[in-house]
Amino acid sequence: MRRLLPIFLVLGFGALGYWVWNRDWDWDGEEQYSFEEDIEPVLAAYCYDCHGDGMDKGNIDLTDYETLADLLENRRLWEGVYDNLEGFLMPPGDESQPTDEERHRLVAWIEREIFQLDPDNPDPGRVTLRRLNREEYNNTIRDLVGVDLRPADDFPEDDTGYGFDNVGDVLSLSPALLERYLEASRRVLDAVIVTEAPEPVRIDLEVDRFRGLERAENGSGHLSSNGTVGAEFEVERAGEYEISIQAAGSQAKQEWPLMRVKIGKDGPQKEFRIDTPYERPQYFRQRVSLGPRDKRLMEMSFLNDHYDPKAKDPRQRDRNLKILRVRIEGPLDATVPPPTDAHRRWFAMADPEAPEGARARQIVSGFAGQAWRRPATDSEVERLLAFYESSRAEGQGFDAGVKLALQAVLVSPHFLFRGEVQPDPDNPEAIHDIDEYALASRLSYFLWSTMPDATLLDLAGSGQLRANLDAQIDRMLADPRAAEALTKNFAGQWLQIRNLRLATPDPQTYPAWNEKLREAMRDETEHFFSAMITEDRSVLEFLDSDSTWLNETLAGFYGIPGVEGSEFRRVALTGEHRARRGGVISQGSILTITSNPTRTSAVNRGNYVLENILGTPPPPPPEGVDIPALEESGKGANEGKTLREQLEVHREKAMCASCHARMDPIGFGLENFDGIGAWREKENGKPIDASGSLYTGEAFEGAAELRAIFVDSKRETFVRNLAEKMLTYAIGRGTEYFDKPAIHEIAAHTAESDYRMHELLRAVIHSVPFQKRRGDWAGVEMAGHPVEPEP
Repeated sequence: MRRLLPIFLVLGFGALGYWVWNRDWDWDGEEQYSFEEDIEPVLAAYCYDCHGDGMDKGNIDLTDYETLADLLENRRLWEGVYDNLEGFLMPPGDESQPTDEERHRLVAWIEREIFQLDPDNPDPGRVTLRRLNREEYNNTIRDLVGVDLRPADDFPEDDTGYGFDNVGDVLSLSPALLERYLEASRRVLDAVIVTEAPEPVRIDLEVDRFRGLERAENGSGHLSSNGTVGAEFEVERAGEYEISIQAAGSQAKQEWPLMRVKIGKDGPQKEFRIDTPYERPQYFRQRVSLGPRDKRLMEMSFLNDHYDPKAKDPRQRDRNLKILRVRIEGPLDATVPPPTDAHRRWFAMADPEAPEGARARQIVSGFAGQAWRRPATDSEVERLLAFYESSRAEGQGFDAGVKLALQAVLVSPHFLFRGEVQPDPDNPEAIHDIDEYALASRLSYFLWSTMPDATLLDLAGSGQLRANLDAQIDRMLADPRAAEALTKNFAGQWLQIRNLRLATPDPQTYPAWNEKLREAMRDETEHFFSAMITEDRSVLEFLDSDSTWLNETLAGFYGIPGVEGSEFRRVALTGEHRARRGGVISQGSILTITSNPTRTSAVNRGNYVLENILGTPPPPPPEGVDIPALEESGKGANEGKTLREQLEVHREKAMCASCHARMDPIGFGLENFDGIGAWREKENGKPIDASGSLYTGEAFEGAAELRAIFVDSKRETFVRNLAEKMLTYAIGRGTEYFDKPAIHEIAAHTAESDYRMHELLRAVIHSVPFQKRRGDWAGVEMAGHPVEPEP
């Protein structure tokens, strides 16, 4: 059907993004459009030259659509259409553009007829049952028990989806991880509930650790003349220890070797007569009281060497000392230590006058309510108490029985997963507010990456959390945990700061590169983002700013004078440094992770900005296209050419040109920064050309003008992308077509509030996808795409 040929043109109506951004989402209920009368003329006016009448740019041929129904059923196609409308990607800036009325008409038709969005009944989507990721597990354990043990550091790496490692669809549970959970639960509870005196620890000091001790072929150590040898050791707990030294000696002049053992400079010492021959070594023991210290020195001294080669008895000619083994064991007087703060806090939940069984129930129920982020039901508590009762039946004490039940709490799915109670879980049409306990968890894991605190749980329990939501948001953002968690877990993944640890710049190409500089680059970006939270700054500063965070190391690398010391501080950017260093894309961390080990990469840098900053990534290279590596193109005929000159080999290919036309100009604008972000004026002896023209037509000269374009004409695109990234991170699922209204409302609220970071976060929390959810069938494949249940 010829009239359907131009449909893909909507992929290119970049100017429509303006209307999408500013439109009123409370639609006029009578506003409807006909495809034949209202939509087809708009498509025909702008599409046929490229996507019809024998033209198939981008391998798009719409002649396969035989009927209008076939076209309307391809929602995935229209999702791409809508995304590209938002991205201002096509038609190119030098092509004719639709009028505002035509934009309005086309976008409204997509929303109503294809997406069938209903602003009065928005679809909040569904979130897959989410396992705590490693960082959330560590933080939750820390806030639950009051000890920062970080047991999840030994867990397998979490998978990522949609750019984040807290997305429910990819957080699987393997048998290996389940074993780690069991071990972690034991380790955590052993640290906070100690029910038995600790077993003595044995430290074996190998003889080769004693400096100055002669080694024999059988592994023993010898002192053949007066002298002292020493080795360091440490103990974790104070108490009484036994030092055992397996030794032997040889006589001279009817006298055995005399050995002195000394602990530390002014510590205990004792002398031993080693009166046993080499063939029958014995243990010589000494008890000492030791306090816990980082390191201490143990010294062994041979005090009475004697040598008489003329003695008649050969066995009496040479007095020597042989050391075979040294062992330290203790503490031998260990007792059950006093309860930890967590131990006392949990056991204080019980009435001390109540019978043991009732006290156990009170402790287990209270602990489960904290760990599971909502009250445990009576039946759940009964199942937990079965562990307590089995322990008591085996003769274990009260504390040990409760401890076993608490371990069951920590390996329960209710702790390991963030489940949400649904009143009608199997009905995909049922949309409801998440309950207040679920809201408390969504809040705390979004802003703090940890469990709700007592204030949130108390408000949820009284049904007052929603009524006090804004006050709680303000309180939580004022807590240092917000800036720390969002910086590490959101910014670390959105801006890909975590990848900096994997960067491998070539030290010969970049002699200034070292670990100290790597750390400083990471700290700059983290301080920059953290200040966005703590100071509630404008999110537009991500695009361009008049200050950054530096210490002496990084300031020296950037060539910015007047910064001394290792401490980071905010530094105003003035003069040439203002032109060079404003915004995140001019920071060393971002410039390094988007470069190759020996050279810059305009492609990587351009793609990074499109994907992470503007949210308009180019499509992947067409299958089968052979793109020569720049490292190879830099040899032979291309040797000595600038990167810009070498990239022409890509742009000469018709199938590559359209994508490179999007990426390369942005990368060229950053070419004054070398592969680790140092400023330069030349490459291979030639002046760097950092000019370019964006795909949407804006021309620039260098990084400063490029950033100015982002602030002036791309701010809506950036804020919308940041809103989508933040929403994805907050709700733990990828966004879908039905989330478009929510994303636009978040972005619009942020813009209306002077682009303040706190208002962006507030708008995410108040959004429909954050506040609500719908039921779903068991056969759901992915969020937003239900599968019909089997009859």
